[in-house]
Amino acid sequence: MSSKEEHESSVLFHRVSHPLNEHSKLTEEQLNKYETWKTQPAMAQIKLEFIDFDHEVRLSIEHLNENDKKIAAETNNSETNDSTEPKKKKFKGQNRKHLEINAKSSTANENNHHLCFFVVRGGLDKCPYKSSCKHSHDLSNYLTQRPADFDKNCYMFDVYGQCFYGILCRFGQSHIDPITGHNKIVARLNQTYVESLNKYPPLLKHFLRRKKYDYKLSDHLTKIANKLITKVNVAKRNNPTAADENQDDKEKEDRSLPDETEILPPDVDAIDDDQQASQVSRPIPFRTLGTITDVDMIRLKPREKVRIDFNRRLYLAPLTTVGNLPFRRICKEYGCEITCGEMAMTTSLLQGQMSEFALLRRHPSETIFGVQLCGSFVDTMTRTVQLLEENFDYDFIDLNCACPIDLVYKKGAGCALTRRTIDFERICRSVSCLSTRPITIKLRTGIMTGENNAHEIVSLAKSWKSDYDDNHVVDLFTLHGRSKEMRYSKSADWNYVDECAKLSNPIPFYGVGDIYAFEDYYKRLDETSVSGCMIARGALIKPWLFTEIKEQRTWDISAGERFDMLKRYTNYGLEHWGSDQSGVEKTRRFLLEWFSFLYRYIPVGLLERLPHRLNERPPYFFGRNDLETLMSSKLCSDWVKLTELLLGKVSSGFHFLPKHKANAYG
Repeated sequence: MSSKEEHESSVLFHRVSHPLNEHSKLTEEQLNKYETWKTQPAMAQIKLEFIDFDHEVRLSIEHLNENDKKIAAETNNSETNDSTEPKKKKFKGQNRKHLEINAKSSTANENNHHLCFFVVRGGLDKCPYKSSCKHSHDLSNYLTQRPADFDKNCYMFDVYGQCFYGILCRFGQSHIDPITGHNKIVARLNQTYVESLNKYPPLLKHFLRRKKYDYKLSDHLTKIANKLITKVNVAKRNNPTAADENQDDKEKEDRSLPDETEILPPDVDAIDDDQQASQVSRPIPFRTLGTITDVDMIRLKPREKVRIDFNRRLYLAPLTTVGNLPFRRICKEYGCEITCGEMAMTTSLLQGQMSEFALLRRHPSETIFGVQLCGSFVDTMTRTVQLLEENFDYDFIDLNCACPIDLVYKKGAGCALTRRTIDFERICRSVSCLSTRPITIKLRTGIMTGENNAHEIVSLAKSWKSDYDDNHVVDLFTLHGRSKEMRYSKSADWNYVDECAKLSNPIPFYGVGDIYAFEDYYKRLDETSVSGCMIARGALIKPWLFTEIKEQRTWDISAGERFDMLKRYTNYGLEHWGSDQSGVEKTRRFLLEWFSFLYRYIPVGLLERLPHRLNERPPYFFGRNDLETLMSSKLCSDWVKLTELLLGKVSSGFHFLPKHKANAYG
């Protein structure tokens, strides 16, 4: 952030362009409108002096593509003309091409002069392609064509004394030699750079893309699960009235999967350490010298799991697109205890897609971190779990049975998995047998509204136990109190959540839905039987909700404090995605996606009634200063202005559309 941009943000913070409303100067029509809003359901009650009665509802077309500009123009014209013409096409709903539009915009803005990344990182000797490399190795030539920096201060260099992007950094004035282009390194005694965990290992990429990864363990386990569970269900179908104790004992014996040491078939030799090390990127345990710890003295038995205390922990839900690593770091700073990565598709992981493995990244500050998997078949699930067990660092696995997206549902994954109970049991039992970490399940109330089936899934999964230690297969249930059909509309059904929580005892059970204030959080804990509450959209709109819950207070956070939070997110984004042109664009776009939720926050000082509910929509209002007003804007163009205060000006061809053209309140 340059000194000029910092001055602009300071001016916005101290300037108040809109004077406060005075009751005596308002018209009777405005006062009647205000009284109507106070009694209208699902309407947030804003103080009279902050309501913008003269707001003109118009859509900004500054950063839209051509097709959406036409729709926005038609919408604006229809709102200004009071006629009986047919209604124009509404500018709302999901924009299915938003990724394509944003990607084209990023590609158009990239610099055409590509520099070899090996040369940037370690010099010409580090490039394995030498003279045959298709990228440029000429630093002096690149210096003459290098675009102007956004700012003279680089976050990575200022904090850690080294920027890994060198001459490619868009904030590189402080660490790039203007003559030679070499990258400066300064030792920082008080700061040590700690890389994020779970990077995609090159060796693993090699095996996956050539389909040479050894899945003997998971494949044989899948065959056993398919054979035994199918056998039991066929017997039940053919003889449904058989309920004698011998049959029950036989079923219990048939459903118990073998120990990991007994999984491999007789004709397959056990994998020795050398063979395992050839494909596994994580180091194999070995004997060491030094102080003896509990890990050295107390060895885990085969398939024995490391248990996690899930009771009353602050749990950030896995959030697609916006629940990235920089956002999770922000939530950790505000007091979040359990974090989970974005939903990863098992088929994409097995294909070796880099974009999917990026969802598994973990920051060292995330003390309890989970990986959420979404799949529809037992073979892909078990293969993925074996892959994760042998190569990545995490604390638990969350099986997604709650995704309402049609594309996922039609493939038999997400919510559809709860209707395929036989496949669901195969997946849970096989994954639990293979994993040494706890297994959690995320559910919705059902597929259709009024046809709840989550209680059946909870009762079924609760009956699954491991014979060798009598522990449950599932270690935690989380239930979103809405159906697939409801998506995120209406209010969550916490009465049904409480009913399912009682059924799950003694397995921990978390409820999800409409937690937006510390009063909501403690009300659900006191009035229901849940072990805790998972926080999703509430954290997207106000990440400091975790602090409010811990301190049991409502925080009237200022616009300056919120802007400082955006600064930290920007710095974390540049550290995670990079400070080169590509990294700056990624940081900007993920920040803009987050703004589609952040703008919905209503400052506490403007509200007449507390607590504010998640689904309450406010009338148009202005803030206590211009920066607060700008942060409450619904226009994408205003969000882009905020990012320009943090990441510099956007190019003339920049286009952005959020994931939804109009973000629903519920």
